[in-house]
Amino acid sequence: MSAGECDLNGKVALVTGSSSGAGAAIALELARRGARVAVHCRRALSEGESIVARIAAIGGKATLFPVDLRDPEAAAALVCQVTERLGALGILVNNAGPYSDTPFRSLPLSEWETVMAVNLRTPYQLAQSAITGMERMGWGRIINVSATSAYARSHSVYGLAKEALIHLTQCLALEFAPLVTVNAIVPGQIASERTDTMADYKASVVMETPMARLVTEQEVARMVAFLCTSEFSAVTGQSIVMDGGRSLPRTPKLNLTTTG
Repeated sequence: MSAGECDLNGKVALVTGSSSGAGAAIALELARRGARVAVHCRRALSEGESIVARIAAIGGKATLFPVDLRDPEAAAALVCQVTERLGALGILVNNAGPYSDTPFRSLPLSEWETVMAVNLRTPYQLAQSAITGMERMGWGRIINVSATSAYARSHSVYGLAKEALIHLTQCLALEFAPLVTVNAIVPGQIASERTDTMADYKASVVMETPMARLVTEQEVARMVAFLCTSEFSAVTGQSIVMDGGRSLPRTPKLNLTTTG
């Protein structure tokens, strides 16, 4: 293990939405590097308990916090709960974020409110709750997990929330410097068991991606961990796109062959 990988020994990390998927991979990676991890879930207690057990199996320390982040009072209290049980929070990873591709014409207000609440309001609340303790320690890392949907114009409420999260990241980076860094990870389609069942969709994404593959949960987790180390202390306010180049603008290939 490199010196950078040891930087997280004794740090307390909260990863929202970490009972499965990329969130679980992030929790495992931070624990592997020495952090004490607050694993968060909303209702999948068995999945959350499984991640805690997997962390224990690799010699790490983790505690499960089942909290419904749609409830603003519950979300506001989460950082305090983590601090009371694990110690001062040094790393906040805002990963939880329900997806929506409902067309705007048929989008119910309840779905709009849920998507905005968890994807945007919760990161605001948790960052606001965490910053005082981080500044008191003289160190902190906040990482917001956005998505390349922020740059598309096909998912109205989800894309709006993820784009606003990038804006919030930049604002907090300026306000919280120099003691705390704030960055965003912007993954494209992540390989998962779900994408494995969607062969046609997966093939189309791969075809549109210069690297000809999907990003993995482990790659996202490692990038989060890198941003938490002292080796990346000069990086703040950045949105790191991880999509194999799929979102890069490209000039259409033209057939310039002439006839006659």
